[in-house]
Amino acid sequence: MKKLSALLLCAIFIFTLFLTSCQTLPDETAALSSQTETAAETTTEESTVAKTETETEEETETDSETEAEQSSPYGMFTMADNPVNAAVSSPYAVLIDAKTKEILYINCEPDRKIYPASTTKVLTALVALKYCEPDVVFKPGDELTLIASDASTAYIKTHHELSLEMLIEGMMLPSGSDASYTIAAGVGRIIAGNDALSGIEASAVFVEEMNRYGKEELGLTNSHFTCPDGYHDDDHYTTLIDIMTIAYAALSDPIIMKYAGLEHDDVRYASGHKNSWTNSNKLLDPDSPYFYEHAIGIKTGTTEEAGCCLVSCAAFGTKKVIAGVFGAKNNNERFKDSRNLLVIGMSR
Repeated sequence: MKKLSALLLCAIFIFTLFLTSCQTLPDETAALSSQTETAAETTTEESTVAKTETETEEETETDSETEAEQSSPYGMFTMADNPVNAAVSSPYAVLIDAKTKEILYINCEPDRKIYPASTTKVLTALVALKYCEPDVVFKPGDELTLIASDASTAYIKTHHELSLEMLIEGMMLPSGSDASYTIAAGVGRIIAGNDALSGIEASAVFVEEMNRYGKEELGLTNSHFTCPDGYHDDDHYTTLIDIMTIAYAALSDPIIMKYAGLEHDDVRYASGHKNSWTNSNKLLDPDSPYFYEHAIGIKTGTTEEAGCCLVSCAAFGTKKVIAGVFGAKNNNERFKDSRNLLVIGMSR
């Protein structure tokens, strides 16, 4: 009987211990789970902090690069370690390797103010193509009254109708100011979202966008534009670095470069009228003493104040260079200097 009582007591004791362990286990499990969650949260927080720090460092590096580019007198370009020597008569000239963006030659301060004349039309084309499809047709209006009497023209009249692409051709080949203003008015209405604007009002909208686009999207630092064709105004100016930045952007646009490198074309407007245009860039003319077989464009410019100007480009194989000549005394100096620079750049 005593043995039976002892066994019963022993069984009760064991059962009590079992109940106690069952009550304690969830608490220990919860504690372990809590520790695990805390560790996971800590790891996540550390990972987030590390990621944020990395992103901040990357953003800081990008901002620093942008600030460095803007603060550099050479903008998006850099000076070559071994610049070339060149016999150049024009007071403002530059040669750039378009592949490496290295300045191979420059004969003046990079931020020296110059007048761009009709090389302005390259920027006009860039802005127009940003907002408008090439096949959109425009009809000139009162904006043609803004053209100076001695400005170069493509012989575009108010009863004509031309696509944007043909108007760009009219700027690139015969350097038509009428083409420039027709573009400015037509695209200016698109920018403003107001078809009721007069040609004069719409042209003003376009010129305002030229300045914004140049500064904010191309990174121009010392330029200001008052018209789409580059006719002289003391407040219409640029620098060698800024105008070459514009030219560099144009090199990647197939429509601009198609016509910048075209020597002659017989055209038919959307309205059915016919015309014949010849490029003012003699580097493209096989019959000219300045002809250069590797030249591919891009734009001339001439005013009394700007002198004879030319932004030019040559390409062959893997090489591509762009040159800028401004303030030349005459056509001979302009084209001779430009050709010499391109030849030197391509043979480097």
